[in-house]
Amino acid sequence: MNKKRMLYFSTAVLFVVVILLWQACTTTPSAQIELGANYRKYLQQPSGNERAIDSIGLRGPTSFVCRDTSHALTSSQQLGVTYQIGGQFSLFASRNDTEAAEPPSERHRHEQILDQLLDEVKRQYLNETVDMRSARTARHIPTNSRLEEYQEYVRSGNSGYYVTRTRYVYDCFLYYTASIITTEPMPQPVTHSEQFTIQGMTRRDIQNRIYNWLERNRTSRRISDLRQDHDRGEITGTVTIAARTTDQSYFITSNFTIDVYDARTEIDFTEALVHRTDSSLQIVGSSEPIFLQSIANAAQAELVDFSINLRSHVLSQ
Repeated sequence: MNKKRMLYFSTAVLFVVVILLWQACTTTPSAQIELGANYRKYLQQPSGNERAIDSIGLRGPTSFVCRDTSHALTSSQQLGVTYQIGGQFSLFASRNDTEAAEPPSERHRHEQILDQLLDEVKRQYLNETVDMRSARTARHIPTNSRLEEYQEYVRSGNSGYYVTRTRYVYDCFLYYTASIITTEPMPQPVTHSEQFTIQGMTRRDIQNRIYNWLERNRTSRRISDLRQDHDRGEITGTVTIAARTTDQSYFITSNFTIDVYDARTEIDFTEALVHRTDSSLQIVGSSEPIFLQSIANAAQAELVDFSINLRSHVLSQ
């Protein structure tokens, strides 16, 4: 009989303990952290009259240990991905406190990255009407390559054993990129033409005078592919001139043709192309159509200046 009463008593005690633990052991509130609505447009592709004119890149601020030699991006590393916070088991909050608590909230961790990318866009194109699209995580930047040892279980028959192997491990950073876009229409092609007359000189003398000026200024004015045809009275070449907007420096390239006739001389520049430059003003990449009106205006002014200097030299002799 005492044993039976003892069993009842133990069961009752156990039930009370379970109730107390249930009240004490709770989970913290959880929440899905999504990218803010005003940031989502930066992840979208250009659309409508938006067109990409440049790109920007940024290395993430913190490193992580990476053992994947292919450095493939995981889903959690994608820019703007939704993630969860909270939902952790806790022994310290009462059930009533947990139910009354508001779900945890915080700023999405990638919004700061997008702010930094946007700041760089505005820094490079301070006086242009630009925005940002196609922001994404592009790749890993692996650093500090080193070997580490690890244990691998090798099965042999019905048993197995552990062997020590080595593998490369890296401290990696994430690299983020985005497109710089504008809604400004594509500029009209930049060309230039003019003509002038010279009295009291033969056609051959005018052609020689023009060619000699171009030859003397070949280096200083970046003139290349200079050729002349005496029979046709034609001089051709390519000029590369520096042009600067209020934000950046560029090089402008245009082919020119100078036709010398008995009664007049004509100078024609074909459509100008733009070359981007790096921080040391060296040309990077290939030539491309002029993509901003401010660059077109600067290019037009430089072609006119080149033409005026050539004409002034010929007429002053």
